[in-house]
Amino acid sequence: MRIAQVREGSTTQAVFHAWPLFLAMALIMLGNGLQGTLIGVRATLEGFAPAVTGLVMSGYFVGFLLGSTLAPRLMWQVGHVRVYAGLASLASTATLAHLIVINPFAWGLFRIVTGFCLAGLYIVAESWLNGASTNTNRGKLLSIYMLTFSLAMAGSQGLLRFDDPGGFKLFILASVLVSLAVVPISLTPTRAPAFEEPTGVPIRELFRAAPLGMTAAAVTGMSNGALLSGGPVYGLEAGMSATRVGLFIGITLIGQLIFQWPVGALSDRISRRRVIGGVTTLAAIAAVVAIETDPLGTPFLLIALVFGGMTYPMYSLSISHVHDVVPEDKLVAASAAMIMVNGLGAISGPIVATSTLSLLGPPGFWTALALVHGGLAFFAGYRLLRIRDVKIIGKKGHFSPISSRATLAAHRLLRDRGDPDVSGLSSTNKVVS
Repeated sequence: MRIAQVREGSTTQAVFHAWPLFLAMALIMLGNGLQGTLIGVRATLEGFAPAVTGLVMSGYFVGFLLGSTLAPRLMWQVGHVRVYAGLASLASTATLAHLIVINPFAWGLFRIVTGFCLAGLYIVAESWLNGASTNTNRGKLLSIYMLTFSLAMAGSQGLLRFDDPGGFKLFILASVLVSLAVVPISLTPTRAPAFEEPTGVPIRELFRAAPLGMTAAAVTGMSNGALLSGGPVYGLEAGMSATRVGLFIGITLIGQLIFQWPVGALSDRISRRRVIGGVTTLAAIAAVVAIETDPLGTPFLLIALVFGGMTYPMYSLSISHVHDVVPEDKLVAASAAMIMVNGLGAISGPIVATSTLSLLGPPGFWTALALVHGGLAFFAGYRLLRIRDVKIIGKKGHFSPISSRATLAAHRLLRDRGDPDVSGLSSTNKVVS
């Protein structure tokens, strides 16, 4: 089978054989990124109240959590390729359904369906990538995958300028892009591996082991969910055109590409807790400055660049920190818990941001983000003052960029860190963070 050739070859060969996965994910992110911003803009144009739009947009994250749990069972029953094709078709249909029934309740259901489908699509692609990797190339493949993920997401915002969001063509474009993602996956001869169910680890126990890392994961979910799903609503309420909204969201994603690696490299050299505290403090300051900055001016875009560059990498920081203090045999289970915590934060993010916007006007959007990041900065400072050192299980791992929208299949690419064999989460009773 081709999968064996990938395992035995070099990283270059692995990348070559994995290109259908990268292409498929790029198409999915182009379609999904366009759809997410488009629906936020269109909901405002249709007269939905900001708080109502926030509820609608949070449906995506509800569906994503459900899909992350239920989609693997479908794959065990009918196979990866069939599930991938079925979910892509359903996601494509849900995109077009927004044009048929225009009311908040229906759109909320469509967003739940979309989130469920996208979670399943990610799981298929990431499971395949996991099967195509070895201990020597796993980090490089994950980095390429996440780079593809981020570039496509940022590029999708530029598609808004091709037509009026009040029409139907952009919905068709988003639907077509997701549908096209079926082609490279369906034609690849590589066999996808089985998706294994992780053993459970109580979230409460993980909070005791790494309270700052787990809290940062929740805050990242809130901030990212608010920015990506509530950002388009804020943009229109602040007087932006649809093209300007896409530029605003795209700039925050470019900030991730610029700052992710420097932030990660710094966290490998010094305490990750200090980096988390510093990054969230800078995000809070950027949000405060944005409150008093003209959203139609160039300085605003620079602030958005800094804010995106600080808030998006925080999930990778929190994952890396938790993995430093959790035994290796519990890494995948810890990742599953973090996905849950981050997902719950993402569900609340659009609701909180748009509700605050409804109460305070456009400045309320940034006020909510400033409070969220400021609260985390205060907690990080408290933990650093109370606990000066943190015990690392084995040796400190390397920072690896991973999106907060990645599934457990992608987190499995982080599981081998070269630590000595340790077992039992009970050993973390001496670990503090």
